[in-house]
Amino acid sequence: MEIALGIDTGGTYTDGVVMDVDEGVIYDKAKALTTRQDLSIGINECINNLEKIDFNDIKMVSLSTTLATNATVEGQGCEVGLILIGFEPDRNLPTEHVVQVKGGHNIKGKPKEELDLAEVKEVINSIQGKVDAFAVSGYLSVRNPEHEEKVKELVQELTDYPVVCGHELTSSLGMHERTSTAVLNARLIPIIAELIDAVKKSMADKKIDAPLMIVKGDGSLVGEEIAREKPIETVLSGPASSLIGATYLTDIEDGVVVDMGGTTTDVALLEEGRPSLNQDGAMVGGWLTRVQAVDIATIGIGGDSYVQVSKDGLLQVGPQRVFPLSWIVEEYEHLGEQLFEIRKEEYFPINSQPFDILTFIKEPLNIDLTRTEAKMLDIIKEEPQSLYHLGKRLDKDPNLLPWERLVNVGSIHRASLTPTDILHAAGRLDRWDKQAAKVGVEIAAKRYNVEVKDFIEAVYEEIYYKIALVVTEMFIKNQGIDFKWQSGSLVEFLLEEMFKKGKEETLIDFSASIKVPIIAIGAPVEAYFPQISKRCNTSLEIPEHSEVANAVGTVTSKVIERIKILIKPGAEIGYVVHAPWEAKGFVELEKAVDYAKNKGEKYVRQRVELSGVTDIKVMLEHEDVYSSFSQVDRVNDDLYLESRIEIVAMGRPKLR
Repeated sequence: MEIALGIDTGGTYTDGVVMDVDEGVIYDKAKALTTRQDLSIGINECINNLEKIDFNDIKMVSLSTTLATNATVEGQGCEVGLILIGFEPDRNLPTEHVVQVKGGHNIKGKPKEELDLAEVKEVINSIQGKVDAFAVSGYLSVRNPEHEEKVKELVQELTDYPVVCGHELTSSLGMHERTSTAVLNARLIPIIAELIDAVKKSMADKKIDAPLMIVKGDGSLVGEEIAREKPIETVLSGPASSLIGATYLTDIEDGVVVDMGGTTTDVALLEEGRPSLNQDGAMVGGWLTRVQAVDIATIGIGGDSYVQVSKDGLLQVGPQRVFPLSWIVEEYEHLGEQLFEIRKEEYFPINSQPFDILTFIKEPLNIDLTRTEAKMLDIIKEEPQSLYHLGKRLDKDPNLLPWERLVNVGSIHRASLTPTDILHAAGRLDRWDKQAAKVGVEIAAKRYNVEVKDFIEAVYEEIYYKIALVVTEMFIKNQGIDFKWQSGSLVEFLLEEMFKKGKEETLIDFSASIKVPIIAIGAPVEAYFPQISKRCNTSLEIPEHSEVANAVGTVTSKVIERIKILIKPGAEIGYVVHAPWEAKGFVELEKAVDYAKNKGEKYVRQRVELSGVTDIKVMLEHEDVYSSFSQVDRVNDDLYLESRIEIVAMGRPKLR
């Protein structure tokens, strides 16, 4: 038996599966709440919930994680010293510690200025006491990485800090994006290292002697050592795992995969059994990176989305995530009594929801608390409190309590009404405290000025409509159209006519028809997607084990390494091979091509072997590009523009 353990840490839940990857048999699956303040806690609990397997039988552990994405979005990570070679930044970069030195190369790979190592040594010494890691980005280093490599060697000689070069992460020309990617990667190194160490400790505690693999943003696997070097490549790891899992659990080659979790709903297209990739790179936390990742559209709608009714009577679902009322009352019984009192008092605040509850997560870092904030934290540390009762304890109007900043820095988290509570109140889910969910829905329905059943239906409608919108957005985006709409526009009118139920009759019947099936995965999908697929006029596939498809994806992926090599005419004569490891000149094109192919194949093989693989296959694509007027007669070398060589190596993870 080839038994593997797959773990996916989502925004709300950490999922786990134990399966035989050869036979495709899932022996056990489990869920645990994701503990964002320390992901290892949720991972350990998830592993502990797997009961039908002997941990000694596990031969591989594979992990997909939201950690890189969350840390990048939230600006977390270590302080990075950025050394720019041969250019100055023209835009903001994700670090304040930026220094410049002379050097860099031109488009032909020739030095535009010589690198002064004495100057480099001086700038390294000037900032090393202020930072924890280094990033190096040289002008046109993708044409020749020599200067970046020399600066990296000097950093390693003078410090024991991790250091990453821009050319190691991407072969794209974009200076700003490549530099940002290098800084973000350096910032993430200690964060991912801490997670990997925590998972390894959990494996050791359970005597799991097996290799650990990590899912990258393009859906492929990488060994832990490579993940430590290039943590930025794990951005969008979770959505990629979901796609791979959905592909594995169905026989559908072409479709739209919709992954509905607790925090978000992610949508991606599946074409010929493979997820489409974003060729421009992943946009994360406002930074465009050059990391290859799945092309997804995301909306802040999930099982734990914040259901709000404003003081003006407007209903909104998401995008914020909160703990469900049903869950928190199950954990803390006194909160049930508080909800009953809030319903009886008909308390309707201005800037929050009547049933909002605050619960302590962690001590705030690097901020000075006001006296009221400090008192609030002291009370909530003892046990969670509703805002209404917190105001009573402090003898203050709940509308004036300064809780928002503590939520924003992650020190406290809210519990409130969610779609999960709506399902409890409607009798479609019975996992936690159903009565708490019902009380919350009654309070919200009164504020919305409708009957309870009509309020439940209104929440469903909002979810149906928003998910149908994001599915439509993905298809329109795939056609190369920039999808934008605004309130009151013709686009909004048409979309509402197509996807909203109960609209006034018109003389024209507007509808949409999706020509490929929806593959829905995630715990809540059975509650919503039969209706969503009906409105999109398409078929629906909810595969068995869909609630843990993301974890399945972590153990059914392959290890893939790819490089791109460019051959261009030389500055004077001959040809130059621009490879990730060097720029090398040749007199003859044939010899340049042979060198690129042979050295490139060895390079990608070595990279996949570092991740521990078997059954390695190498694929190579070679394209010679000539100027347009030379397509008939390709005899004259002066008409030659370039050769593009892409080499891909893939293999199955080598199990213990």
